[in-house]
Amino acid sequence: MLPLLWRDWSIRLRFPLWLILLALPLPFVAVILGWIAREVGVGSLLAAFGWGALLAGLLQGVPLAADGHVTGVGHVATPFAALAGLAMTALVAVHGATFLTLRLPAADAAPLARTARRLVAVALAAVALAAVAGALSDRVRAATQRPLPAVLLPLVLVAALLAARAAHARHRPGVAFAATSAALALPVAGVGAALWPYALVSTVAPTASLSVTDAAASGPTLTVLGWLALPLLPALLGFQAMCWWVFRERTDGRAPVYW
Repeated sequence: MLPLLWRDWSIRLRFPLWLILLALPLPFVAVILGWIAREVGVGSLLAAFGWGALLAGLLQGVPLAADGHVTGVGHVATPFAALAGLAMTALVAVHGATFLTLRLPAADAAPLARTARRLVAVALAAVALAAVAGALSDRVRAATQRPLPAVLLPLVLVAALLAARAAHARHRPGVAFAATSAALALPVAGVGAALWPYALVSTVAPTASLSVTDAAASGPTLTVLGWLALPLLPALLGFQAMCWWVFRERTDGRAPVYW
């Protein structure tokens, strides 16, 4: 639905995007081939780091000239992008540990809950460092169109992480999982709100910035996609709900598992 945005991402932010695309299949390949957990973990962590770096690349803008070209690749390799990648990796680690407290047998979930609480502290530190780096970045301040969402994003992330930590302490893994799920979704919403009405901001030629309207597909295309979504979206949501219901119990030898 945003073809121009995907085109520009693949060119202007190609390194974090390629990292995501190359790392995402690695855990599935590792499971299929029977590799050890290290390969599964490496692929997941690299994909998480790439997502964080990609969101940071969007928030700090790119040196997009009026002719649509970007010179060099150094605009992506910034301290803010690296710290944002680490922050996203920490958030994913907290979310993964929290998910395991829901799925593993109760005897194994208790130690993981303690691990998740320790990972929350790591994630809080990583989010704080990324927030400070973003606040000190001239590029982030210049590219941000709406400062309020950018300011609120780290604060809401901290609140979600603290809520997850408190839920783990009270042995409520479901609430903790909801909090970590929100923490993973918030960066996408926050970056989008901070850049609105632009999808890609130019730091050298403001007139070259790509707005959401310009990045969207044509009206007829969106109409066709809208009609296709009417029957497909309920089916997809229903299938996802069914999967959650089927695999809702802990893996105690009686409940079905994916693998």
